[in-house]
Amino acid sequence: MNDFNKICKTVESLNALEYAGIITAKTAKILPALNALTQDPADSLELLATFMIASVYADGKLDESEYLLLMPALKLFFGDDFDYGSAKALVKAFRPEGRELKKVVDDMVDLLGGLSDELKEDIITVCLLICAVDGKISLREKKYIKQLIR
Repeated sequence: MNDFNKICKTVESLNALEYAGIITAKTAKILPALNALTQDPADSLELLATFMIASVYADGKLDESEYLLLMPALKLFFGDDFDYGSAKALVKAFRPEGRELKKVVDDMVDLLGGLSDELKEDIITVCLLICAVDGKISLREKKYIKQLIR
């Protein structure tokens, strides 16, 4: 638990350029690995987008700093017309009494269990960075990340 809290503190202290650089580097490794797994680039993008959107929603809201960090990836996944309002609507789709998010997280955990340790770590790192983009990883976000780690 102390190691996890130490990692959270380190991630919370990163600046926006560091976040963007790490997410870009990790995504560049994750997508080819997911492509090899799914044999379909569209499925790979959808999987990564699911991890990202679930991470954004882990604390129950989407703020503009989270959107701005994810904007290049979200536009790649959903097209150039995907704006902050579209992102908020997508995040809101995860809300119905938490049931859909719980199923998504369960499916994500199942998927992670079948991946290499390195790929699993990269995906969880991206999720953790997304949770920390506002400078603080909330208790709800920590709980979400811990579910992915199990």
